[in-house]
Amino acid sequence: MRDWSNGATGVSSTRTPPDSAASETPSLSADADGTQLGSVRIARRVLRTVVEQAALSVRGVARMAHARGNVRQVVDRSLPQHGVSLAVRNEVVGIELYLIVAPGASMVEVGTQVQEAVGAAVEHILGMKVSEINVYIQDVA
Repeated sequence: MRDWSNGATGVSSTRTPPDSAASETPSLSADADGTQLGSVRIARRVLRTVVEQAALSVRGVARMAHARGNVRQVVDRSLPQHGVSLAVRNEVVGIELYLIVAPGASMVEVGTQVQEAVGAAVEHILGMKVSEINVYIQDVA
């Protein structure tokens, strides 16, 4: 399993327009003789759901934080939906998660475990590479 450090890795990514129905990440399939069969496109909401479910599966995560009116858009980042912000470029995704943790949970441990769970889910389930996973603890439930 990849060791996810807390914070950004320094890899830059660009924002995909929020109205885009699918990510910009075609995954090519091939049959037995190596002939390309076509492409598989993964909708952004599917990517967001996989990330959200992986984060919620970690012990100590109470729920995802939702954006409030005072959250502003940052350059090259989309506003978080359901506590998840995605930056997709080719087959690489940058992820920002906004979480509410359970009382008594170690925030550092929860953050690290969320990074590991989300990274593994994106790489294994979706076959995409992850440039960064930033976890922001917004509150304690």
